[in-house]
Amino acid sequence: MNKQASKTSTKKAAGTRTGRTKLNYSLYLQYQDREYDMADLKELILEKCEAEEMDPKDLRIYVKPDDNKAYYVCAGGSSSIAL
Repeated sequence: MNKQASKTSTKKAAGTRTGRTKLNYSLYLQYQDREYDMADLKELILEKCEAEEMDPKDLRIYVKPDDNKAYYVCAGGSSSIAL
């Protein structure tokens, strides 16, 4: 296969991925007889970001069940919430 054909195939594959419709799903973390709903956790963190006047842009959440906390980092700073 020549380089041009390879580039076209790559572009087609990338276009297929970006044209995909969003799927609805639920994500849960189960750990030591406890269950955490990640959607609920995300909403709690977004509410706390808003209350602390933090910009949730580029939000990253780190769940640490051993610490019983979810830590988060965003454009406005970092903090944590209890699970």
